Amino acid sequence: MATPTETPTTAPEEPDPFYYDYNTVQTVGMTLATILFLLGILIIISKKVKCRKADSRSESPTCKSCKSELPSSAPGGGGV
Repeated sequence: MATPTETPTTAPEEPDPFYYDYNTVQTVGMTLATILFLLGILIIISKKVKCRKADSRSESPTCKSCKSELPSSAPGGGGV
């Protein structure tokens, strides 16, 4: 027979703070990666489209980075 001091006491179990639902973590991660990837592609494409429009007009200051990459579009027409 067990005495009252030998009976095991059970503490109420708390949820494990380090438990992760890996399926949800993977789904959210892939969704965010896809959104950021597409956003990056959209930004790159939008800058190239803006530069093409600016190159077709005469001396527009809207896209200085494109004009610095293309020496023939510099004011004077000379190269670097």
